[in-house]
Amino acid sequence: MTTTTLVVFCLAIVGVSLIGGLLPLATVLSHTRLQIYLSVSAGAMLGAAFFHMLPEAVKLGSPSTLRWSAVGLLALFFLERFFAFHHHEAPSDPEDPCPDHRHEHAGGSRGHSAGLIDASAPGGGSGLAKVKGTSIHWSAAAFGLAVHSLAGGVALASAAAANVDIKQGIGAATWGVFIATLVHKPADALTIVSLMLRAGVPRALAHLVNLAFALMIPAGVVLFYLGIDSLGPAAASMITADALAFSAGTFLCIALSDLLPELQFHEHDRWKLSAALLGGLGLMAVALAWE
Repeated sequence: MTTTTLVVFCLAIVGVSLIGGLLPLATVLSHTRLQIYLSVSAGAMLGAAFFHMLPEAVKLGSPSTLRWSAVGLLALFFLERFFAFHHHEAPSDPEDPCPDHRHEHAGGSRGHSAGLIDASAPGGGSGLAKVKGTSIHWSAAAFGLAVHSLAGGVALASAAAANVDIKQGIGAATWGVFIATLVHKPADALTIVSLMLRAGVPRALAHLVNLAFALMIPAGVVLFYLGIDSLGPAAASMITADALAFSAGTFLCIALSDLLPELQFHEHDRWKLSAALLGGLGLMAVALAWE
């Protein structure tokens, strides 16, 4: 895989991330539309992990390399547990047939809205975005998402390095990671900018932070290559396989954090969201054509 191609991939990811940050200003995403989009994204990330990244990691390393997937999944899980949980939200849409809205109106305490930002409580410029039952400081969310974006950059770079090592050029693993990242990044950018705007942060600062966040993918790519360039061929190959398996674990964690809440809170759209999930998986299956 040429350096030029990798640069183009990074620029495309930065571009869609910046677009995602503009969405809170340009339009209002309904609950249902956002969940359909996230289901496609989660399916793409699952497909990238299972169809591309894990097989390539084993091919380049060994079956024991897969242990790093558990490390990657747990690392991202604990990062988000202590800094910022991985979530995406949209302003409440009364037209959406969400059963949790009915629970809320009936005085019930259950519902995914307990984990969403309350748009009616901007935080008064304190830096906190009000969430029903808690408050999130936007900087904690930005830090958590920035670290997982660095991991995404490592995923893209390790997939590209793996394809070079097994003489594939731009192989399926690279395409899989690129497409999954391209689909998912706008939702993360939307989260960060929404949190900042609802915390009373000036728009200019919100979009400056989003730009820095968008650049985390290229930063992860650069850090990976700086690391392996200092190693011998055998060590570099082993590190590449481990990094690819670790990154697959982070993809699984991100995908499941979007999918698992649907089992309890999105019964009303089960067919739409299931079809969207399969669509994302199908997209990764099509990417196997580059194998």
